[in-house]
Amino acid sequence: MYRYINASETDRENVYKAFIRGFSDYMIRFDMNQEDFFRRFFGPDGNELALSFVALSGDEPVGVVLGGIRDFDGVKTMRCGALSIVPEHRGKGVSDRLLELHLETAKDRGCRQLFLEVIRGNDRAVAFYEKKGYEKIYDLHYYTLDKSDFSGNLSSVGYAELKEMSFADLHSLKEQFSDIHLNWQTDFQAMEKMNDIRYYGAYEGQLLKGVVAFRDTGKIYLIWVDRKSRSRHLGSLLMKKAIDKTDSPKMHISFSNHAGLSGFVKSSGFVRDELSQFEMYRLL
Repeated sequence: MYRYINASETDRENVYKAFIRGFSDYMIRFDMNQEDFFRRFFGPDGNELALSFVALSGDEPVGVVLGGIRDFDGVKTMRCGALSIVPEHRGKGVSDRLLELHLETAKDRGCRQLFLEVIRGNDRAVAFYEKKGYEKIYDLHYYTLDKSDFSGNLSSVGYAELKEMSFADLHSLKEQFSDIHLNWQTDFQAMEKMNDIRYYGAYEGQLLKGVVAFRDTGKIYLIWVDRKSRSRHLGSLLMKKAIDKTDSPKMHISFSNHAGLSGFVKSSGFVRDELSQFEMYRLL
């Protein structure tokens, strides 16, 4: 007999244990303490305890679904941040019930769609979510650059002044980025929750022509160039700024289905990682 409770109504340790034990045999190992878990999954990742649920067998946590709500691509969206079942309790309907609670909460909160990411190659998970009505919409790819391999074209940039910006400066210009799909972990609402991201803009006079946002870890959250300026190598100039301003020997970037950006990072020396994910949606 299983009991299902809202994660805000149980010990935080139960949420952590259900997650760690459920992912103990996962293809990606999660080796983190409880503090790091909450900092990561209930910080910029956007999950909330009030939107998450824990499955208990007796007093033991045996499953968890994490949930978070955002205005994502202009649509109020409930994301499944994780669905984790302890191995010996799989196949007993726990994941079905947790996902039902996730769906009910999304509807109660007025969400218009559900969203999640799943690793390409995890065919069992993909089939499970497709059975639940999710569809694969975007491919999310990850790229890595060894700084010594940077091969961006810095010629013919023309006049462009790079200036450091604040998040508020960037957010005020958000509508200029409406032609790109940002993934959940790197969208504006994720960046707003982080205080160690640096932002640089490429300006011609008072006009913003490009932006790069990055952390000292080498992770790039956003690189964007105005459509009319994309043949002038401003992207390479911005990338070089990020490279020069970070201590990490490598740079990392992830994005979904963007032919232009894919061509740019490859020509700059980035190599696509083996890991990739599907972004899956279910309309409500």
